Amino acid sequence: MRRVGSWVLQVVGAGVGITMLAGYAGSQSSKPAETKPDETSMHWLELGSEAMHRGNAAEAAADFKHVVEAQPQLADGYFGMGLALLREGNLSEAESALERAVKLNPGMRGAHMFLGIAQYQMNKPEEAAASLELEVAAQPDSVESLNWLGLVQLSAGHAGKAAEAFDRAVALTPNDQSLQYYRGKAHAMIAKDAYQQLYKIDPDSWLVHRALGESLAESGQPEKAIGEFEEAVKKQPNNSDLYEELGESYQKMSRFDDAIKAYQQQVKLNPHGAIALYNLGKIQVERGDAATGVALLRQAIDAHMDAAPAYFYLGTGLAALHKNEEAVTWLEKAMQSHPSQFIQESAEYELVRVYQKLGRKEDAQRAAEELKRLKAASSPGKANTP
Repeated sequence: MRRVGSWVLQVVGAGVGITMLAGYAGSQSSKPAETKPDETSMHWLELGSEAMHRGNAAEAAADFKHVVEAQPQLADGYFGMGLALLREGNLSEAESALERAVKLNPGMRGAHMFLGIAQYQMNKPEEAAASLELEVAAQPDSVESLNWLGLVQLSAGHAGKAAEAFDRAVALTPNDQSLQYYRGKAHAMIAKDAYQQLYKIDPDSWLVHRALGESLAESGQPEKAIGEFEEAVKKQPNNSDLYEELGESYQKMSRFDDAIKAYQQQVKLNPHGAIALYNLGKIQVERGDAATGVALLRQAIDAHMDAAPAYFYLGTGLAALHKNEEAVTWLEKAMQSHPSQFIQESAEYELVRVYQKLGRKEDAQRAAEELKRLKAASSPGKANTP
């Protein structure tokens, strides 16, 4: 069985079991057990819980043993003893105690989860998954249970089921970094399997070449990606999306003539493709053909390319054509459209120049100060300021 990380085996020891025990003992079962703790049993339950809080699992196990001896039909005693034994690493006895707890009270909150954890550590992934699924069915918003279910399914190689569990957990706690990591790992396993199956079907298909090209592009190898995209285009010459990916890789290699040809072909196939029109316009503005670039960027925006970069390059092109009033409008709009750091700095720089040309000294000074602030904020070793 594949392990997913040593930290998962330390969770119970880190205190999760203690916290849940304190919350679940006695009256905290979601469905009351038939047997209620008497005064003596409640005394030992409290002592066992306190021992767990102090980190003395052996003492806690002894306390809970008094409970099960006095009231063998009380699920809470077996639950507490199972947690203590689990913390001690006595997995077989922990499993037995927790199995007894869920048999006596199937609705006891947390019991199926810890039974699943014990089974997982005993290399029983199928049993562990079954126990955890029962917990999740009863407690669908339990992030801990969903997390463990995902880890168990991931270790067993069931990436699809793992991804489902992690997706649900992340929806509940989106800022949990560990959950996001394992969620990504599960989905990556799904993608890897899909690509392997795709390759088996036809290793020379255009989809295989496209997948390889995308992988190479994402890993920072645009030159190799170009070769794969070119092979894909040969097999699917009427697929406009392929020309977009090819054009992007050409740009990364500064092969702008080739990029223009790729985007032009994309526009032929999809005349209203906003991304291709934007890229063509951007390249032309950067290369000094502002008139052509501006015309293309207007088309891109008309095709609903509503993004700060499009506004910025249109404003820059208009400024190059000495249409300063309109240039200001688009550059200011770029600043209002959640731009990246690069677009922010570039737009402020252009605004300083255009404001100066229009005689708007105060606006030029304000833009210059903002540009200075942005550069200071992005420079290495900047001070942490509010």
